[in-house]
Amino acid sequence: MMSLNNTAKIASIFFSIVAAAAATNTNTADDETTVASAPSFLKRELKVDAVSSYSYSCYDGSISMSYATSAKTTKTKASKKTSSKAAKAESKAAKCERSECVDPAVGRFIVDGSKDIGDTLFHEGKPGETTRCGCDCYTLIDGGDDPPFDPICGDTQHFAYRKVTSTNFSIKSRTCGVKCYGQEGSSRLTFGRVGLEVRQGLHPLAANVFISHKPQMQAEWSWREEYRGDYFMGAHGSPDVECLWITLTRNGNRFTSTYAYDAYAGGVCESDDDTGVEEIVVDIDMTDTVYVGLAVSSEVFSGSDSSCEYTEADFESIEFVCEGKC
Repeated sequence: MMSLNNTAKIASIFFSIVAAAAATNTNTADDETTVASAPSFLKRELKVDAVSSYSYSCYDGSISMSYATSAKTTKTKASKKTSSKAAKAESKAAKCERSECVDPAVGRFIVDGSKDIGDTLFHEGKPGETTRCGCDCYTLIDGGDDPPFDPICGDTQHFAYRKVTSTNFSIKSRTCGVKCYGQEGSSRLTFGRVGLEVRQGLHPLAANVFISHKPQMQAEWSWREEYRGDYFMGAHGSPDVECLWITLTRNGNRFTSTYAYDAYAGGVCESDDDTGVEEIVVDIDMTDTVYVGLAVSSEVFSGSDSSCEYTEADFESIEFVCEGKC
């Protein structure tokens, strides 16, 4: 369930879609991947000036089997090499200058790992990447060319995460669109979603909350209340800037989030200017142990006026405050 302050003032549209397949797969293992095709009209990009929300259900079947097989073959020598480089980078960054926008008393947010969730159509055969760009900063590039079922029958994204056991924590970051690959000449491409996420698991259909924005376009948020459950999404067109501050907080089974612009005054990080987006509140009965982190998700690239081939984003001044096994 999601509640927004002053909901009577917000125009909301709800619709539901059922995508059926020939058979039903009941395997619920966390590393299995099951998908189904989405209606073609859902691929369209729409910028909205008011909040719109919608939900739909999905039933996945036999088509998922071949997809699950391909998803398990994406571990390559190149990815192992990248992991080794990342470990060395972490060692070098052990002593570094903290961001002025982060409380120095709070420990650094260091990811445990990263994963292409649901991504099998990698651009140029290249998986997504996670690299450190500073003491409190990570750069993510997604695999791009996400399948057309995104995000109806499974999330498709590059996710850098930290596994924690806690029901009380908050993560905040300045999230910026850095590069939209494929943007050449007069082509007008849309950045993928860039934001903060909490997931119950790394399965594409795991319960999750994803608070994001498409740089230079709009704010977006989505959530799934349970494994294989309905997918909900909302958007607001006001925050059409390159960088947005996003805060995502968990308090028990309640997840709240806010957006903020950059401040104009020197020495101040977040602006008090109204983004037009009300505080977003989502209630999900999620396990104590979850994955907290950063996510980038481009949609299908199909030429001019579509999505970026893949999106590069910086997550700056990451601040993670947590109670428990963090």
